[in-house]
Amino acid sequence: MFWSALANGLALGAIYALVGAGLNLIFGVVKVINFAQGALVMMGVYAVYWFAELTGMDPYLSLPLVVLFLGVFGYFVQLGIINRVLTQERTSQLLITFGLGMVIENGALALWGPNHRSVLTFISDDILILGDARIRLVSVVAIFGAAAAVGLLLWFLDFTRVGTAIRAVAQQPDSAELSGINVKRIYSYAFAMGAATTGFAAVLIAPIYDIQPLVGEVFGVMAFIVVVLGGLGNVAGAAIAGVFLGLAQTLFATYVDPQMAVAFVFALFLVILFIRPTGIFGRALRVA
Repeated sequence: MFWSALANGLALGAIYALVGAGLNLIFGVVKVINFAQGALVMMGVYAVYWFAELTGMDPYLSLPLVVLFLGVFGYFVQLGIINRVLTQERTSQLLITFGLGMVIENGALALWGPNHRSVLTFISDDILILGDARIRLVSVVAIFGAAAAVGLLLWFLDFTRVGTAIRAVAQQPDSAELSGINVKRIYSYAFAMGAATTGFAAVLIAPIYDIQPLVGEVFGVMAFIVVVLGGLGNVAGAAIAGVFLGLAQTLFATYVDPQMAVAFVFALFLVILFIRPTGIFGRALRVA
């Protein structure tokens, strides 16, 4: 039971890590808290569902389309909406993203109703047995897929020109602008990458969880906890914190009470903040 719970906790934590990494990238660069992150997860999951329904193809094959769709959507959200309120007070910025999330969720509810849907992939019924551990293959895909996505994101930030520009804007936007970097365009790139990362997570989530308009809420809330624990603006820290929370939640659900697992995560979060208010990995605002 322990090894199975550990494996499933890694899968859940990997998804938390991926969603949290995208949210942390947006905050680290744009300095705007994206309350619509959970709604973006839901958009991605529905995109996977309709891809599978309309084409009859395996849901995993939707990965490039869903990532591109969420990335383009995030780019234009930043360009057309958030850029307009960057010079306004913090409350206006928060309300914009909160309102965007409400529009997306209620739009999905109006279009498709509250009914639960699901998608099946070619490995949905397959179980991997490693010694005493039993884990669904879709969870194994989630673990390795999320690890690959976070690794690719960190590589992009460290070894590409756009990634270097993103890190420069995250650290000193005024100096970056003086050196010739179009700061607002970089903001849009960062938001697009954060949204695209969420789309990657949605493809991993779709074969595991029921699809309905509120499916992204838990992941959105957990992403905020991951961001705070991992260090604001620290993508790698968010990834590690996500795995930690997923393991804690799953092990508590297995050995104590599954109904209280989420409450336990929040209690653990409060305890950690009480001991270390800046999060597990400090408060340095960096994106790598």
